[in-house]
Amino acid sequence: MVFLLDDIKEFKKESYLNNFILIIFILMPIFLIIGTMVSEIAVIISCFIFLYNFFKNKENIFNDNLFYFFLLIYFSLIVNFIYSINPTNSFLRNIFFIKYIIFCLGSVKFLSNKKYRLFFIFKLWSIILILFSIDLFIQYFLGKNIIGLESPLKFHRVSGFMGDELKAGSLILNIALISSAYIINTKNKNLGFVFLIFFLSSIFITGDRSNFLKSIIIIISLFFIFDRTYIKKISLLFLLLTFFISLTLTTNPVYKIRYGNDLFGLLKNNNYNLIKYVYNTEYGKLYYTGYELFINNQLFGVGNKNFRALCDKKFTEKLIRDFSEKKENLRCNTHPHQVYFEIMSEHGILGLIILLVMLTIFIKDNLGFIYKKKNLLLTLQFLIILSVFIPILPGGSFFTSFNATLFWMNFSFFYAYKRILIKNV
Repeated sequence: MVFLLDDIKEFKKESYLNNFILIIFILMPIFLIIGTMVSEIAVIISCFIFLYNFFKNKENIFNDNLFYFFLLIYFSLIVNFIYSINPTNSFLRNIFFIKYIIFCLGSVKFLSNKKYRLFFIFKLWSIILILFSIDLFIQYFLGKNIIGLESPLKFHRVSGFMGDELKAGSLILNIALISSAYIINTKNKNLGFVFLIFFLSSIFITGDRSNFLKSIIIIISLFFIFDRTYIKKISLLFLLLTFFISLTLTTNPVYKIRYGNDLFGLLKNNNYNLIKYVYNTEYGKLYYTGYELFINNQLFGVGNKNFRALCDKKFTEKLIRDFSEKKENLRCNTHPHQVYFEIMSEHGILGLIILLVMLTIFIKDNLGFIYKKKNLLLTLQFLIILSVFIPILPGGSFFTSFNATLFWMNFSFFYAYKRILIKNV
């Protein structure tokens, strides 16, 4: 624990309130593993502390450009709530989105004030996620994790301490890769790359194909940014990862079907037509349903958290009667499992335009800085944020507590670290 000594010394100099916020950030992966209710409470407590600090220090948040970024998002959510077909479903997600605005503005301010805070969090996150990932391997090989939990889909998915929640791949992608990048940025480059290979392998064994593909796209993207030194390391990483995947697919016929036949075999059966392939999957049917809902409610959508309105029999019958010629493709679910179809169906054209505007602003404001700095940690944070918006690939609902907490926390950490780098110029 020598590498933590300096951080612990700084930690002891902090006020009790600042220490409390730091502890919340450090334990956030554990809170997310335990359950979203716990992580949600942690976010809300953080918001009250940040509000207290804003008023105590008489900080003017109107000088922060991020405030106006969030203001546009919040405006769209208020409009969405007004035109929602079931405002009761939309109320908490839309009106109380304000907690993420406070959380992000407060986090960026707090973490960028003293850079050790952010690095202290990354160091301890790496320890937490290593233990979490080791437990996933134990469950993969033995069928149960160290406390006897089984995955609900134990033959082709592992969940570890998350029990019935199949979110382990998402947690590792959003938290562990960033921690690895921090270690690579220090003097322990080789150790950091070992961690990165280990975490990518952990995502693979979770059976979460979407998040594994996202992680591969993220790593491939690094080739276009970094110099030869990093490219050699990344190439070696790919070779080792390929060896691990090949070994796993050879020894595990279930994973061979899941990653091989179910992906590339079915793609071949559809003449390598990606659109046709997706359309014929269960996810494709959810996408199609999202599209139907969008056609029915083009301007504002059906309202946040109202994709599930399709589960209402009367609504479904009307939708099928009025808009669908292929009723067998409609699927009832809580959300369409793809961010663009979620925005289209629940937020309409207005929501989609605002999403595309926000993405454009985010990329335009940061891509040049990233190319200039060529900082692995900042780049990975940037790519992980963008990975949420990769087309076609399925994912969880953007507005659920688990996904929203991960996304806005990464968003905050990205801007906090960017401000730290700017200060050091």
